[in-house]
Amino acid sequence: MPNTTLNRTLTNARISGTSQIKWSSSLSLAHKPLPAAQPKRSNVGWKFLTSAFVVAGTAGAVYQPWKSDNANSHAAVSTEDSRKVVDIQRPAPAGTANVVLPATFKPWQTASLSARVSGYLTHWHTELGDHVKADDLLAEIETPELDQEVASAESSAQEASAAAIQAVAELAEAKADLKVADAQLNRVRAELELSRSQLARREKLVTSKVITQEEFDTFSREFEARTAVVAAAEADVSRRTTNLETRAAIIDARQSTAKSRRSNVERLQELQAFKRIVAPFDGVVTQRNAEVGMLVTGREVLFVVEDMSRVRVQISVPQTYSMQTRPGVDVSVSIPESSMPAVTGTITRTASSVDSASRTMLAEIELENSLQLLQPGSYAQVSLKTQQDKSSWTIPTNTVLMKVEGPHVAVVNSQHQIELRSVKLGRDLGSRVIVAAGISGDERLVVNPGNDLTNGTPIRVNQREEKVEVAHR
Repeated sequence: MPNTTLNRTLTNARISGTSQIKWSSSLSLAHKPLPAAQPKRSNVGWKFLTSAFVVAGTAGAVYQPWKSDNANSHAAVSTEDSRKVVDIQRPAPAGTANVVLPATFKPWQTASLSARVSGYLTHWHTELGDHVKADDLLAEIETPELDQEVASAESSAQEASAAAIQAVAELAEAKADLKVADAQLNRVRAELELSRSQLARREKLVTSKVITQEEFDTFSREFEARTAVVAAAEADVSRRTTNLETRAAIIDARQSTAKSRRSNVERLQELQAFKRIVAPFDGVVTQRNAEVGMLVTGREVLFVVEDMSRVRVQISVPQTYSMQTRPGVDVSVSIPESSMPAVTGTITRTASSVDSASRTMLAEIELENSLQLLQPGSYAQVSLKTQQDKSSWTIPTNTVLMKVEGPHVAVVNSQHQIELRSVKLGRDLGSRVIVAAGISGDERLVVNPGNDLTNGTPIRVNQREEKVEVAHR
């Protein structure tokens, strides 16, 4: 039979609904040597030969064991390559845990320097970052109005002092006048006694008619006159005594006035001293807002000086740990972005009171900073060891899978399958979190579980590397 006739026959067999035949089979059959020409046979023989070729071709197309083995091997390799290697972690007892809390470095001392007087700034002597000593001059202010007030107050004080001195002199004069009045009173009293004795003698003489009644009456009127003079002298002495007391009171008033005006002068002179802005303690100038010619009204902060020889590390301790945070508790202070090793210290003091707004308690840690490696205002982390509930467990935060139903963990069970468990989380300890319920402590937890993990996902544990291979589904 010609080759074209055989190809046409195979094509018709493929089209007629039989199994697909590979082109390679047809080609191999087409190139086989044909037998020599034979005598013409009957149609029945021809049909039988054609059916044999078709069945052979169909069988070759259906069963190809070499191609089936290669396909299965390729699929196996693809399955192995698609597996994802995942780390596992185990829970840890929560007897003690290190709580990492944010903290802030504060300077040992800080002062915002403002002017107490109004005027114009004429000079400033320190720049930002300069180290200063106590009482170093930082800036100078010109205060013409204050200077005039000081001069006027000094004049008023001098006037009051002169008035007080005058009052003292008047008091001395009044004392001298009082002495004169006392002497005059003594003289007239002596004259009165003399007149009284003469009147008594003349009274006897007039009885014996040695002198006349008229002469006796004259001596009697003279005695009354001397009595009146004595009364007048006594009144003058009393007046001068009262005047002396008044002079003493005037002196006290004038001296008080002089003292008050002198105090006002000293007050203004103290204000004059504030024209010089000086450093209150040894430190570093961390702010300078002073400029020559600026009007200073007393509200502007011209300089900020900070004492960095020591620093205070301030932390806000949550209410949960406030009872465990006491002076003397060991802590570790570190700066996350710094290569400097963590600094150990102890809690120096606490506020002993929880803020009702934030529900935290302020605590301070003092650290030496003579080399000024710790900069005030920087962010820090304080690791505080606290006692936890012994019935709880802690797990790494990267083993928690947050789902709509709540937090879950992916547990590797004994059948090497994934088991998703719902857990109840407790306090966040930073890199770890307390699990209050949901695990017993002996689970193997998948690290960084993805949403593609479901219950029953088959896994293969690499015991040597302590890792888990999870097949993608």
